Amino acid sequence: MRKILSLLLASLTLCFSGLTMATPETILIYSYHNHPPFVTGSYTGLTYDLAEALNKKAAGRYNFQVSIVPRSRLNYYLKNWIDGKCPDSNCEQNWLVPWVNPKWGFIRGERDNYLWHPLFTDSNVIVSLVTDSFIYSSPDSLKGRVLAGMRGHRYVGIDELVDRGEITRIDGNRERDNIMKVLINRVTATLLPTSTMQYLLKNDKEIKAKAEQLKLGDEKHQIYVRHLMLPETRTDLLLLIESIPVQQLVNIELAK
Repeated sequence: MRKILSLLLASLTLCFSGLTMATPETILIYSYHNHPPFVTGSYTGLTYDLAEALNKKAAGRYNFQVSIVPRSRLNYYLKNWIDGKCPDSNCEQNWLVPWVNPKWGFIRGERDNYLWHPLFTDSNVIVSLVTDSFIYSSPDSLKGRVLAGMRGHRYVGIDELVDRGEITRIDGNRERDNIMKVLINRVTATLLPTSTMQYLLKNDKEIKAKAEQLKLGDEKHQIYVRHLMLPETRTDLLLLIESIPVQQLVNIELAK
């Protein structure tokens, strides 16, 4: 009898152990925003804050992992989604993309096959020198000027003028580098997210020290809402995401 009870106890132990050891589903957080406030250092920044908050809320059901990739590679990973061919058996559905907008080239097929969750409102600010008479009012005000842009980024209303040779555009790989081009008077202005500029003015020693030399345009190039994008099949993830106070995470990061 004692032997039978021991076997039953061992069996129950294995069953409960199997339940508690169940492997959580890995969800990849793809992001091509590799600049502040989204990435501020090694495994730090808003994208990592978001992953931490989601993992805490998931309580073992999912394992959210950050994957910082160039936009071109992200487009390759999500090609079938972008082309409107998903979901089907050939489409990976274990991903999400934060800080993006529906108008930023993720929908090229006949329909929008994503779920979208608004995160926070951001904008593009034009930065120039205080000593320069240049004042940004619209893309036309950049005619005859030199603009520092980000490689691979498209700018509404500006790129058309660049293509016609009315604006000279010099591209860089980092927003901070473009600000330095303004400071040494290599370009007239640069364009970057307001959230990024706010972070750099507080946390980058060199830019902070030279802040009085920089003029931030009152007129924004664009105002937009950053969203979190995920497959239309993942309503389970959307429910989890909706419980995360992202605006609070943003405020904390920008206040640092």
